[in-house]
Amino acid sequence: MQLLYPKEEEIMYAIWEIGHPCVISDIVKAHPEIKRNTIKKVLLILEEKKYLVVDSIVKTATRTGRAYAPIITKKEYEQQKALIQDVIQSSNIQSGILNFCNLLACQNNVDPKVVDELEKIIDQIMTEDT
Repeated sequence: MQLLYPKEEEIMYAIWEIGHPCVISDIVKAHPEIKRNTIKKVLLILEEKKYLVVDSIVKTATRTGRAYAPIITKKEYEQQKALIQDVIQSSNIQSGILNFCNLLACQNNVDPKVVDELEKIIDQIMTEDT
């Protein structure tokens, strides 16, 4: 996951708030303070970052445009952002990684493959030290 810049995050929250695949005009209606050109540019960036996917092509009253749907849920984004922030704000890398692993494990949705890979890494570190 790549961290989002404030404007990207603002538009993602707008899309999650709308709750269905939306076109630029939907976002402008919900958040008129955000300029149409900014939304257009940021939607392309969010698509490149794999936060959005083009769901369909929609004809509105004035134009035809892409309807974007989020790939990641708001909850998933906030959990991942919290994990990353915890690592960044740790006093050192090792404690940050340990905190990250602990928080990840506490979410109760760790893929067993991830646990297997972590065990392999730990085993490798332990054999290098001997």
